[in-house]
Formats: sequence, C-alpha cells, structure tokens
Amino acid sequence: MDLDANLTVVSPILKRILEEVVNDTIDHSCANIDDDTPFERSLCAAWDICTVPEYAMTLKENQFHRVLLKIITATQRNRTRELAMGTLANMACHWDCGIGPYLLNDMDILKLCRSILWTENDARVLLETTRLLNTFLVCSIDTSHQTVIEHDHLTEFLTPETMAPSIFHQYTLIICNTLYSELLLKSLELMTRIVVYTNAITHSLSKRKQRLTEVDEEIFKFMDKADTLALLHWGAERLEEEGRGVGIGMGFHRGIAKNVMHLLWALMAYGLISINDC
Repeated sequence: MDLDANLTVVSPILKRILEEVVNDTIDHSCANIDDDTPFERSLCAAWDICTVPEYAMTLKENQFHRVLLKIITATQRNRTRELAMGTLANMACHWDCGIGPYLLNDMDILKLCRSILWTENDARVLLETTRLLNTFLVCSIDTSHQTVIEHDHLTEFLTPETMAPSIFHQYTLIICNTLYSELLLKSLELMTRIVVYTNAITHSLSKRKQRLTEVDEEIFKFMDKADTLALLHWGAERLEEEGRGVGIGMGFHRGIAKNVMHLLWALMAYGLISINDC
C-alpha cells in the first residue's frame, strides 16, 4: 500500500478520535448503557486497522500511542480503556517492522500497565494489558537460539518497588482468583515468560549489584516465595481436578491445563519451588 492510500483510511479515524480527546468528550454516554458510544466505535475502527502493518505504521509515525495513553488515563469507562489498551496491543504485535520495539522504548506505557495492574478491576482491561505485556516478553525471548534479550524498561517494570506489590504478585492474584478463562490463559503464558526472562537476566543484575552501594537487596528479588507456593498449590489442585475429569482440561480450557503445567515446570526448573514444597 502507498502512503496516500494509508492516509485515506487512517486519517478520518484519527480525526474523529482526536476531536473527542481535544474537546474532552470521550465519555459522552449513549441511549443504551450497554452499547458502545460513538467514540468507542471510533476506537473499534482504530483497533481493526492496527491489525494491518501498513496502517499501524502510519499510526506509529503520528505518535498515536500517546493519544491512547491520554484516553486510558482520562476515561471513566471500562469499555473505553479496554479498546484503547487493545489498540496498543495490536500495534505492538508488529514487531519486525519496528512498531513493537518503538512502544517498548516508551516507559510511560509500562508505567501505565503497572498502574492498571494495581488498580483495575475490569477483567477485559486486564486481558488487553496482559496481551500487550505478552508481546513485549515474547519478543524478548529468542526461542530458536534459547536466549533472552534484556531490555532495561522491561527489567525496571518487573523489578518490585518499595512498599508496593510486585508484578509477579499481582498476576499470582489474578491467576488464583479470576473466573475469566481468556485472562487466565494469557496470565499463565505471561507468568511463564516472566520466570524465564527474570531467571536469564539474574546474572547480569548480580554484576550490576556488585557495583552499587547502599541498595536494598530486595529490589532484585522479582518474586516472593509465598507467591510461587500459592501458584504451586493452586496449579496442583487444578490439575488434580482435571485428572478426575471435572476440571480445567475440557475444550478451550485444555490450553489452560497445558499452561499450568508449563508454569509449574518453569518454577521447578529454575529452582523457585522444589518437590518438597508439594
């Protein structure tokens, strides 16, 4: 597609969204509370065009992700946050053409994801946030060469902050409590990748640690033993239920069962839990 063709498709959508943001009318309601607002229908269109690399590149070149960040932080509607986060996640999927790395280089996106994990109660918003984080981690793990590409922003994001729950802890809570199967599946996939990523970068972090003074050692501890044990016990119970034919292994949930086993295997393989903990 040429540039003019891309702009013909993208410009009207961008114009509608920007007008609502500038006029501070993104939360105007419609007659039926369950229907998408006109603004949300525009976000649906942005979500769709972001699945096409050429259109997504046009949005990147116009720094549209900054508009999405503004929308997510300003809106009071769960549906609007879901669509804006989903649009970001769709943009990030285009890794090879540079859009994904470009978004990862903006630390504000990861700060927003952290805020959402601390404060958000809507499962669909959490799902789209998890989809975005999964893309960042997938593309930081080179499975063909069994290597991990460390990114400072990802490492900073995963490093616990003082007096605040860690990312690993927040996803432990989601996994052990959510009834939304898609969120559970994506969270299990993400947690396995977090285990692989943090294990791979521990050595380099240890070298950095030797050069630092007066640094609390807990800042380099990505996950707490209590969380790994909670995941072990939850996973063992779910797999036991599956063995009785009443649990998570039926239909779509077979993928969940497989990812429970992948996560437990990763925790044991890297020494985060042991057979004696079972």
